Amino acid sequence: MQINYCLPIIKTKTKDIFKTVKENEKAYQYFEIWLDYIEDLDETFIIKITTMLQERLILLFRRKNLEPIQMDIEKRLDLILLISKSETFLDLDISQEEELEYLLDNQLHIHLILSYHNYKETPDNENIKKILDDMEPYHPMIYKITTTCNEETDAVRLLQFQKILNAEKKKHIILGMGKFGTITRVFGTLWGNEMIFAPKTKEEQSAPDQLTKDELEQIFEKLNTNTSN
Repeated sequence: MQINYCLPIIKTKTKDIFKTVKENEKAYQYFEIWLDYIEDLDETFIIKITTMLQERLILLFRRKNLEPIQMDIEKRLDLILLISKSETFLDLDISQEEELEYLLDNQLHIHLILSYHNYKETPDNENIKKILDDMEPYHPMIYKITTTCNEETDAVRLLQFQKILNAEKKKHIILGMGKFGTITRVFGTLWGNEMIFAPKTKEEQSAPDQLTKDELEQIFEKLNTNTSN
């Protein structure tokens, strides 16, 4: 089974991003770059990094915990137009209405990861279904749901929605945050998530309670050994 590891990169300087990518290019299948934290961000960087990584790259504007985006909307829209000329993925949260309407109004063919993040709780099943239905008009390439699991049943419900998306043959990333969500990072990966976000160290995690790549590899190796026996 192919497990696609994605390295989240939150850096303030473009030179550090290029350095991180080059050091890890063989170890990771995908790289996720958080654009709003970059102090020297310009179009030249976008062109270089999209050319270098193409479909292995995910770009996003949001900040941790859905803190307000600092980049002004006009610059974001200009960068979206630039990104649309590449094979790179763009991850937009369902709350980013201006960016999403810009995609529709301009009929941009972009590799869209349309996501929903909730750092407080996992909504009830009816609301999760509504969120997924609200994503439909934008025709995302990948549906992404990431919520905080406050109890074990939250994780189970997320995995049940993954089963639904699998049945509908929709590419997806379903992940739970918090200690109760850890199981979704393991079994969600085994059961069809397009990728798993795996920092090299705990200090570099982009969401609460992410497992490092080393931790995940040890878990998957153990599970594979037990299955083989």
